[in-house]
Amino acid sequence: MAGSGRVTLNDVAAASGVSRATVSFVLNDDPNQTISPATRERVRQAARDLGYVPHGIARALREGSSRIVVL
Repeated sequence: MAGSGRVTLNDVAAASGVSRATVSFVLNDDPNQTISPATRERVRQAARDLGYVPHGIARALREGSSRIVVL
């Protein structure tokens, strides 16, 4: 696991035996990728078992929005 104690995509990839890109495609439900149902389930199960939670700041940077309202 990562040094910070946080479960990363790399951890999920290692546990499920696939690449980090495959983990990303599966967890983001990318419909343009041809990933077998067995592999998708293996990745999802590894993510559940490890307690993977998407990193909010990283996701906001990728999407270009923070979803934060400032008053």
